[in-house]
Amino acid sequence: MRALGRAAKSSSLVRNALVFAALMAVVCARPGSAVTVFEEEGFTLGLGLRLQPRMELEREAGSDGAEWRRDFLLRRARLNASGKIQNVGYKMEWKIDGTDQVSSGSQTALGALPSAQLENGYLQYPLSKAVEVRVGLYDIPYSRDRLTSDSQQLAVDRGLVSNVPNTFGLVDNGVGLHVIGKAAGGRAEYAVGLFDNRTIPTRLQDVPMLVGRLDLNFGSTKDIFMDAHFGEEKWYSLGVNGSYQGSIESDTSNANEGSYTAVGADGMMDVPMGSSRFFLRSEVNSISITPPIGGDAITTTTWMAGVGVLLLEQRLQPMLRYDQVRRDEAVGGGTQNVTYVGGTFFQRKHNLKIQADVRFESGTTESLDGGRLQAQVNY
Repeated sequence: MRALGRAAKSSSLVRNALVFAALMAVVCARPGSAVTVFEEEGFTLGLGLRLQPRMELEREAGSDGAEWRRDFLLRRARLNASGKIQNVGYKMEWKIDGTDQVSSGSQTALGALPSAQLENGYLQYPLSKAVEVRVGLYDIPYSRDRLTSDSQQLAVDRGLVSNVPNTFGLVDNGVGLHVIGKAAGGRAEYAVGLFDNRTIPTRLQDVPMLVGRLDLNFGSTKDIFMDAHFGEEKWYSLGVNGSYQGSIESDTSNANEGSYTAVGADGMMDVPMGSSRFFLRSEVNSISITPPIGGDAITTTTWMAGVGVLLLEQRLQPMLRYDQVRRDEAVGGGTQNVTYVGGTFFQRKHNLKIQADVRFESGTTESLDGGRLQAQVNY
């Protein structure tokens, strides 16, 4: 009877996945309005939208062993406005993510209603044709994986290694001020600045977090943070970045010998291969924390590699991504490995696409640990 029950559940999951795929295909067949731009007396305004309906399948332990659990959600819903005022750039982006928790009341067993939050909000002042200053809330210039938008990833979303820097303050979006510069016609790009660290439990910090990055572009200099390009151009890019914050205080004493240190390197190649395209990306990071009372640093090392091939007149991209996180012996040690396998069907490049992937984790007793199916509109 249990075998029959599991077979029925599997059949139901397959049926749900097929229905969801059909619904998303209908949704993606007719996108909404594209970007609308206004321009008058030195003021320009562009409006954008990102929408990601998703189905997730996860293995969860139950009374009869591990079983599949399903969730439908809008993983991301974003509205943004960007442009220039008297040659000063600006961007504002609002998000209402994870809307699977919507309920009829202000607070229920499902949790609070999702609320709009500011994801990006900054001004960018040009100092010259090649140097600008950005101030506000935006992506901290660290890690190619994190600087590549979730809307342009190889897999349905970022992988395991992407969340590790959050522990040390290198969150996806931070408040700060930094200088952006270009040289040699965009072949070299740099960013360096000071940021607030969200992981420090106080709004006042003695020393800000210093973050810097250098990108060297040996091919095209357009849209380097993208996991699939189209056409006949070639991309070759190498990046290095680092971060440091010292004098971090203890919550319980006057000790202030703590520090966060991070260094990393990454590379990307995307080139034509006959009528197709070949994409390869890899990244390694070493992130350390020294306790406020001093002592040995605790280091976490991450590594990832991803590969994709763009086929069928550059419409379909099968992909493979491997993530590894290696933890310090001081916190128990151990290595976690995750492999993602899937693909993307592009209807209008990254603006309109359907993605799917499955996940295999080391150290589990299951042959398959999760799966995701997602549609995306991004304008």
